[in-house]
Amino acid sequence: MILTLIKYIGVLLAIIFILLSLACTLYYLAELVEENTVMTRKVIKYSIWTVLVLYVLLWIVDGMPFLRILFSIICHLVYSILLNDFPDIQLSSPTFISSCVLVLVDHFVWFNYFTKFYYPFDRIVCFFVICVWAVPFEFFISLSANDNTLPYDNYNGKKKKKNNFVKKIINTILMKEEENSERP
Repeated sequence: MILTLIKYIGVLLAIIFILLSLACTLYYLAELVEENTVMTRKVIKYSIWTVLVLYVLLWIVDGMPFLRILFSIICHLVYSILLNDFPDIQLSSPTFISSCVLVLVDHFVWFNYFTKFYYPFDRIVCFFVICVWAVPFEFFISLSANDNTLPYDNYNGKKKKKNNFVKKIINTILMKEEENSERP
């Protein structure tokens, strides 16, 4: 009885430790991205190209389905469009919204495939982590860099207007509240 209680406490402590470790890692990665946006852009660019090469190899060598591979390649090409304005990713831009939708669709396309055909679990997990989730996760981590970069155009040296989607929403709500309170 006590041994069972110790086991459950140990499992609970292990879960808490893993969650804290994950949170610290995400925080550290976000700090690195904020300090090194140019390097982050290069890492994301090379990650996209690596995944594209892996998809072609999966199609040629392993015989993975062509249409699913083609769809995933298109998804990653859309992700690469986000690099044009990196780190100033606009959350309301059509490219960002379509990228978010494509992440979900790509996930379900491959999930559907792996439920129909048997592969060992470790291969499925590695495929999803590297080929489906890695690049979107890199962009997710780098979203915080948008708020902490200088508002200057890197190419022309001119001041750029920064538009943060969340700040726009909050300012709009606050303005409506001010307008309602000023009315008699």
